[in-house]
Amino acid sequence: MRRYVGIASTLLIVATLVVVPAWSQRYIVSLFTLTIVTALLAVSVNMLAGEAGLVSMGHAGISGSAAYAVAWAVREQMGLTSQLALALAVTLLVSLLYGLTAMRTSGLVFLMITLALAMVVYGLAFKWSKVTGGQSGLTGIRPPDQLRDPWVFYYFCLAVLGVVLLLLAVLSRSPLGLMFRGVRDSESRMSSLGYTVAGAKLVAMMLSGLVAGVAGVLSVWNTQFMSPSAAAFEVSAMAVIIIIIGGVGASLGPVIGAALVVGIEHWLSSYVERWPTLLGLLFIAVVILMPRGVAGVLWDDRSPRRTAPWWTLLGRSAGAGPVEHPQDLPSADLAEARGRHQEG
Repeated sequence: MRRYVGIASTLLIVATLVVVPAWSQRYIVSLFTLTIVTALLAVSVNMLAGEAGLVSMGHAGISGSAAYAVAWAVREQMGLTSQLALALAVTLLVSLLYGLTAMRTSGLVFLMITLALAMVVYGLAFKWSKVTGGQSGLTGIRPPDQLRDPWVFYYFCLAVLGVVLLLLAVLSRSPLGLMFRGVRDSESRMSSLGYTVAGAKLVAMMLSGLVAGVAGVLSVWNTQFMSPSAAAFEVSAMAVIIIIIGGVGASLGPVIGAALVVGIEHWLSSYVERWPTLLGLLFIAVVILMPRGVAGVLWDDRSPRRTAPWWTLLGRSAGAGPVEHPQDLPSADLAEARGRHQEG
């Protein structure tokens, strides 16, 4: 029975994303577009948390850097190829700095370092006014001509989200994904097998940063405006809240969480003045009643790589072993990684 509930839930989510915007007003389409873009940023955080066990509170700094690169390139009247190339270069550079700074840490230490790095990006966005426009920001950032229609842009964003989720699903089942989960479950055991734990974390940060960069580019095309608020702490924190509500490690968790958060903030807020209180109550209810998130209830996947309780990811300190929690004990992923290493 639970299997059919999961299949029905998946079909309902996909049908809603595909069908509803086609028959909706422009305002509804804009909300769906914002949901998809927000979900993409949450997917980048979810990939890092679910696969490598690292919770980042600073991914808005990476997405904001990519968005600023596109905004500056548009202001300098560069072509689309140059815009995307600059955004890619900036994303890789910032992700590399994140990774090199935090790759030897985990748990709360990793979280705080990524938060500090995001604050550096936020400060630069304010102070480097010749490039970023300072507090006034950059305006007139139009998307490519082919994406000017709101409906076309929405389905383009939806297609990008689908491709990203598909690629991450392939990554999850690859030897690299097995290595990430082995590091998540037990760094000491992976080190004893000869794996470079710090290098694995660096690669995970780079891949996660690429997804955040994609979210940043789509975000600035969607808003057609760029300001330091795009790299603010609130954006990173909201991405973490989204994956906790949706389900850490679940493929569709960020989509579910983004739909709930965007719906409360931009739709329900027009009827209820104290919408942040409702969002806080929702968060508390999920943490208490659904520790694996909404996705954990819909799909009932007991695998720790899919819907592990979020607090297990914050229980490690740098160099520490695994937390004594059932979802954090050595898993089949670690055993499979060990077998691959012995075969090699």
